[in-house]
Amino acid sequence: MAKKPAILTDEEIIAKVSAKSTNSVSWFDSRLAKERERVTRYINGDLPKRTSEGSSSYVSSDVYDSVEMQKAQLLEVFAGGDHIAQFDPDQDMNAELCRVATEYASYVIFRANPGYNIFSSVIYDGLTARAGVAKVYWEKKHTYSEETFGPISYEEAHALAAQDDVDSFDADLDPATGGFSGTLTRKKDVSKTCIDPIAPEEFLIEPLATCILDASYCGHRTPKTRAELIEMGIKKSIVMKLPTDDAADLKFSPEVLARTHATHSNDASDEPIDKMMEYVVVYESYVRMQIDSSKGVRLYKILHAGNMLLEEPEEVDKAPFLAYVPLPLPHVFYGHNFAARVIHTQNARTVLFRGVLDHTAITTNPRYAVVNGGLMNPRELLDNRLGGIVNVRRPDSVAPFQQNQLNPYIFQVLGTLTENNEKSTGISMLSQGLNKDAISTQNSRGLVDDMQKASGGRAKIMARNFAFNFLVPLMLEVVRLGIIYKDKRVIQVAGADLQVDAEAWTERTTCTVSQHLGYGEKDSAANELGLGYKEMAQDPIVSNMMGQKGRYEMLHDIAKLKGFTRFSAYLDPNAQPPGPDPLKTRELDIKEKAVEASMASVNVKQAADNRLYAATQSKLEQGAAKLHLDALNADRTNDRQDADTAARIQLGEEELDVEREKIAATERTAALNAAAKAAQPKASPGA
Repeated sequence: MAKKPAILTDEEIIAKVSAKSTNSVSWFDSRLAKERERVTRYINGDLPKRTSEGSSSYVSSDVYDSVEMQKAQLLEVFAGGDHIAQFDPDQDMNAELCRVATEYASYVIFRANPGYNIFSSVIYDGLTARAGVAKVYWEKKHTYSEETFGPISYEEAHALAAQDDVDSFDADLDPATGGFSGTLTRKKDVSKTCIDPIAPEEFLIEPLATCILDASYCGHRTPKTRAELIEMGIKKSIVMKLPTDDAADLKFSPEVLARTHATHSNDASDEPIDKMMEYVVVYESYVRMQIDSSKGVRLYKILHAGNMLLEEPEEVDKAPFLAYVPLPLPHVFYGHNFAARVIHTQNARTVLFRGVLDHTAITTNPRYAVVNGGLMNPRELLDNRLGGIVNVRRPDSVAPFQQNQLNPYIFQVLGTLTENNEKSTGISMLSQGLNKDAISTQNSRGLVDDMQKASGGRAKIMARNFAFNFLVPLMLEVVRLGIIYKDKRVIQVAGADLQVDAEAWTERTTCTVSQHLGYGEKDSAANELGLGYKEMAQDPIVSNMMGQKGRYEMLHDIAKLKGFTRFSAYLDPNAQPPGPDPLKTRELDIKEKAVEASMASVNVKQAADNRLYAATQSKLEQGAAKLHLDALNADRTNDRQDADTAARIQLGEEELDVEREKIAATERTAALNAAAKAAQPKASPGA
């Protein structure tokens, strides 16, 4: 079938789209750009300027404080890693697939992309530029790695070259070994969903649009180098013809200079080091128009720069932009500017504080009236050196001017300005925990919590606007892109692998958002749920009605509210119902063993006592026997000693008798000898 001719030529398409983009740019540059520049300068402390040279240069920081405090409260809720939004099961997706889809969306937002920085940028732009915009798209990207191999056989080389991830294969036969050696390049698909915050001056939308989804024109203009365009696949001959005039206007616009005043050189004439590094403003426009005669009005993506199309128009189903508007207005895309509503407070507080500081300076260093010729050296008074001497010609030569007293209502006005600012922004001292009068011992903790919740009502509305108008569409878009591009991967969730197969999902149109969006509301809900769990667990009837699954789910909800993300790693929901309570059984066993041990101890003690009694009795009997034996031994010893004594006496007497006999015998012998001798006759001398 022959292709029907297009209604519009390339020249006509670029003319119409350029007119749309120019109209959007001129309107934004004349209105919103000036407002954004002014707000940025107030945040930086450049405004309001001082009225005269020499006066105080103090600048109040009301705009900065209000924006940062509001951003901190919103980031506390949405960037803490909790599942604020989740997909609910229906007839197309069961609970497990919805859980996987929720984990996948959280993985893409916070791990595959810098979710915290994205949310911070979008919230900041929403508070200071009426709307924060992010671009969500699928980026096709591959990485290449080179490997060497060999020597291998022909079959192994053929099998290696046939692998799916091998992009190029170069092998040579080695005659010495008979094998093949060479190099190969592996191609790895690292395509993913990208989420990029867009600077306010780079986002375009038609002035009368109410939302991005229904806008007939919206776009993204961004400066890109010629080298980047060539890497995108655009012909070099086209790229080198593109003008660079608009790039300087965009890169050095007043709001960009105000935002980057601390680091920017403000030199628009800075020449690039190479022609390929010159910047060109590229417009990625999404416009509703009829290009093909066989179709009606469709949404087309048109990439152009200057007056040239860089790619063929591509029909798309939606523009890849999501916006967060903190203070929306009905029937218009841009809402109120949160930061701009604090400018008047900063101006008033700055003027009043400068007046107080100037009055203090003048009171400390007053002006003097000097009589003409009354000073010997006027320099002595002009130097005003501490403790210095001023030589005067007359006592009345110098007199200070009379200074009016400080207006006593200044500090009351400052208090009134603070109250008005709290009403305008919804950020109060109480919501920041800085009201010492409310946080005191006289007020209960519950009363203080209630007062903080009430004071943060407007912040909750901004949080719900972020949840329903940015976070939910973001999760839906992440899942939709995963389904379109059939994303398959394994992600890590709570320390375990989770298989993701987006092709098995159905396109989601709804997403449930947690209602606990206020600061401290999750802890309060967790405590109340924990009290309810304890009360139901104590009631036997209700406890049986809860069952194991109900207990697990209730504990899981409490853990989620408390911020414990790895709850499933601690408890097993599929565990079998428990039998007898092992703790109670163990306690009974311990008690029985304790009784048995006690009885055994008593028996052992009784046996020990019996043995001790028997031993004592035996010792007593042995002692008595010993005493008896000792008495017998003593008697026997005495008898033996008496007998020995008697025997010795008798023996002595006998020995004495023997000695007496011996003496008597000796005496008789001597007598006989003497008698004999006497009886012998005496011989004569001559015989």
